Amino acid sequence: MSRLLLVPVGFYVLSTGLGVLLRFFFVRPFAFPVFGNGVHAHSHTLYFGWGALALFALMLRALGSTGRLTRFFLGAVVAISAATFVSFLEGGYSTPSIVVSAISLLVWPVGVAEVWRRARARADLAAIYFRTAMAYVVFASLGAATRAIFIALDASAYAKSLAVFAFLHGFSWFFVFGVLGVLLHEAGAFGIRLDERSLALALKIAAPLAWLTFPLGVPQGSEGVLGLVARAASVVLLVFGLVAARALWRAGKEGRDAHHLAFCWLGFWLGLDASLAAVGALGLSELAVRSRHLAILYLHVRLVGFVSLGVMLAIFAGRRSPFGPGMWLHNLGLLVMLAGLGVAGLPATGWSIPPLLLRLSLPVAAVGGAVTALAGAVWLVQLVAERRSARSASPDRAAVPR
Repeated sequence: MSRLLLVPVGFYVLSTGLGVLLRFFFVRPFAFPVFGNGVHAHSHTLYFGWGALALFALMLRALGSTGRLTRFFLGAVVAISAATFVSFLEGGYSTPSIVVSAISLLVWPVGVAEVWRRARARADLAAIYFRTAMAYVVFASLGAATRAIFIALDASAYAKSLAVFAFLHGFSWFFVFGVLGVLLHEAGAFGIRLDERSLALALKIAAPLAWLTFPLGVPQGSEGVLGLVARAASVVLLVFGLVAARALWRAGKEGRDAHHLAFCWLGFWLGLDASLAAVGALGLSELAVRSRHLAILYLHVRLVGFVSLGVMLAIFAGRRSPFGPGMWLHNLGLLVMLAGLGVAGLPATGWSIPPLLLRLSLPVAAVGGAVTALAGAVWLVQLVAERRSARSASPDRAAVPR
């Protein structure tokens, strides 16, 4: 399992490197790779090759599932993720990409069933978070299947968009619940105590409500009954975000090493995520949807700030390699990128921005993205070097990587 965890980190470096290239497209457009194809390759690889693969591997390891079925499932996800990157980068939503995506819908239930079966036998809070994460994978899969039905029925573009975002939204909440679950499981390895009462309360708030907010990612999704329910749920979820963020922050403040500081950063990113979602529910979601830069800003707060940092931290649990250098690069780069995206997106809100500042915003975002991607490369080099060192050391002196 330790060797397998190098694979999602490799996918992370590959996809963030492509993401940096796409950031520079806004500075100086290019013809190859095709921008739209690159976006799909970047996002699908981060979702599946990085986040999903790493989280499933971490959860299955935590639950003691290392048998043939687990190896088959994780190997299939690796193969699908690699095929997805190539097919989307080459042809976008071409026939090969559609076929690979369809196959993936047959593979995910294997992992979901194994995690659920193992976690059901346990009553600890980490296992409860794992089961909730699996429920959201099922919800996301239903969104993908519904979209296929809508395409066959030639439904409206609005209906198809709702189905697409139900899938994306459900999967992003699988990440959130999964990260909190693995952090609960690995907290002891960092010498950190998480407030389980607060995190149990947070889960009771978020688990039944999080799926309801998916319409807010679609143009006009905040309107009508669906929109009203989504906006109300998003405001209530602010409580989840602040309670969970406070638990992470307080745990991190108990020490001064890089692992403790990482928990503080995770609390910051999760609190910011929930706050931005609540602000969107109060009237700004439509502006964010219309402004590509503001929508990307929010996605990166959740998926890079909280999810990617949390997954990488869990991967480093019990390892000898220092987490700090990559952590500082990761957070510094993301803050710079978000600042650039925020300025670039402000005109969509009606704010008047000085022309020079507006011209500089996208290059600044690209540079910030490059620093964040560099952090991933630093982590990958450290993990590879540690593994080589462990293999070359004598058996009685080598530390066994987790």
